[in-house]
Amino acid sequence: MKNTIRDTVICPLATILKRKCIRSITALAFVTTFAVQLKSHNTVLPAKPPMHTSSSVEKSVPESDNDHKDPPLSHSSTARKTAVVIFTHLINAHPSLDSLMAIYNGTKLYLNGLPEKAPYFLTVDGIKDNTEGELFLMENRENRNKYDEYIRRLQIYFKDHDNVKLLIAGKNIGLANIIRRVIEILPPETMYMYLFQHDLPLVREINHTDILSTAEANDKMRLVGFKGEHPIRQPRGDDITSESGILYRRFKQWTDRNHFVRVDHYQNDILPKVTSVFPEDNMHKPTRLNCTYFAPYYYEAGKGGPFYEHTDASERYGHKLYERVKRGEVPYSSLSKVNIMTMKQKGVNITELEQYKNHLPLLNDRDRFHRMK
Repeated sequence: MKNTIRDTVICPLATILKRKCIRSITALAFVTTFAVQLKSHNTVLPAKPPMHTSSSVEKSVPESDNDHKDPPLSHSSTARKTAVVIFTHLINAHPSLDSLMAIYNGTKLYLNGLPEKAPYFLTVDGIKDNTEGELFLMENRENRNKYDEYIRRLQIYFKDHDNVKLLIAGKNIGLANIIRRVIEILPPETMYMYLFQHDLPLVREINHTDILSTAEANDKMRLVGFKGEHPIRQPRGDDITSESGILYRRFKQWTDRNHFVRVDHYQNDILPKVTSVFPEDNMHKPTRLNCTYFAPYYYEAGKGGPFYEHTDASERYGHKLYERVKRGEVPYSSLSKVNIMTMKQKGVNITELEQYKNHLPLLNDRDRFHRMK
């Protein structure tokens, strides 16, 4: 049976993919997609609750940690206690699955103790409409074909994975809204989740068993981050040492990069504060003001080498972004001061970059049509 998830329109993906263009989709929702039958529970999203915005009523957050314990789960529920969510969107490397599989295989290789049948949610955000100043890939015929083929390959590869669901956005809704949709359809037994971005593959072992048991024994450990290529700053202290000797330390550095988190913490405390595309844009300030509650713990106290690497699959930094400017894919005018500064830090010759200031960008289908009129 094909699972279908839409907020206001039920539309089987098999029909959608036969269309030449999916831009007619208007619902801000997900379609659980299976081109070939997947062995999974039939799941249909209920009517979508009101979107959290800056005007939404926020649930109160305690000034400090209060003790509370979750009811024990049965043995049959333990495999679904922690979900793995991997976020993807259209990139130049698609329709190749390499970027996604680096993340997926990395979780299998490096998350020691994660149950074999833990639920996985692989998400694909929609293509962005043509917007001035954007560095993400935009809607045009070439990108639409690439996107559709990427989805087709995902469906074929995971057709026999009964613990994997593919969630496809009908249009571009951004990371925060995708997290909202995933939480709406998590199994009731799922109390924790790993959130992985599509270009941050794991490179070191992580003791999932220790993280889970330590989080269950310490309610204040709501979110656990992992060191990436940058050092972790602003330590808060409040250390926790697990029974196996792993040190967890709080830092006033909130990030939506790869992390482990309590589902109810996202649902009740984080998402009501988020109005931006990326949760971390709205979470830095609450973390500084109420670090006792919001400051994340970092695995192994943020020390040692990185646990993941940044492959920049979206090509929005450094030399990859420079090559897109050279190709005419990204106009120089779309670059912010931060983009240029980051490119300089990563070794891009800014003098060479500036020679593309007056170059015309490549035309997309819409621009070609208007110029022909």
